[in-house]
Amino acid sequence: MRKIDKSTILSKAYKAWEEALENNHQNHPKYNSSAFEFYKDIVMNLYHCQNGLCAYTEKAILLNGFEQDKWSEDGRYINLIPFHFGELEHFDESLKDNKAWLWDNLLMVESKINRKKSTKTADNILKPDSPNYNPFELLAYNHEEHIFYPNPILDENLIKRIEDIIDILGLNYVKDWRKQYILERIKAIEFGLEPEPAKEYVTAYEMTLRNLSLQ
Repeated sequence: MRKIDKSTILSKAYKAWEEALENNHQNHPKYNSSAFEFYKDIVMNLYHCQNGLCAYTEKAILLNGFEQDKWSEDGRYINLIPFHFGELEHFDESLKDNKAWLWDNLLMVESKINRKKSTKTADNILKPDSPNYNPFELLAYNHEEHIFYPNPILDENLIKRIEDIIDILGLNYVKDWRKQYILERIKAIEFGLEPEPAKEYVTAYEMTLRNLSLQ
């Protein structure tokens, strides 16, 4: 699960509205999914920040439409949302009642993963857009079984916390797809070919290259 940089704000109208609420210490309107005025803007801005990937599994869930030229000058997404496999996810479900549209708490996640997580409490230690999150310090990758697990150099308490959140966020739910995707590139390298840069499962791929001393 890679680190996500959400500093690029294309949805300017939404962000100005959200910041005004926060500055005035006001509660957000009730979460009403796609009926919300800025829903489309939030979704497409998140996809832009996430390169169309699920925030947790790094599986591609939007193939096109997250380019900057789809935005108006006042920061509204001007097209319909393209076909995608994602849902708007509240990392901390406890904020959903009063802070439903808080930018810092929103991510785009594959629908099946979002339903798997449901209302379970997520530990901020693996919050992918946190300034302190570093996958290469907190996670390790078994390139034979193609699963993430806690970095074994961490202390016992941290390892337990990370084990729990790996399960809650479904990081290994896509292990079969991830395995096939990565092995195709590894085989190409072993044959002396230069594979296309990984567009999915980027963290797992980079960790596999490091494990095999191919980087």
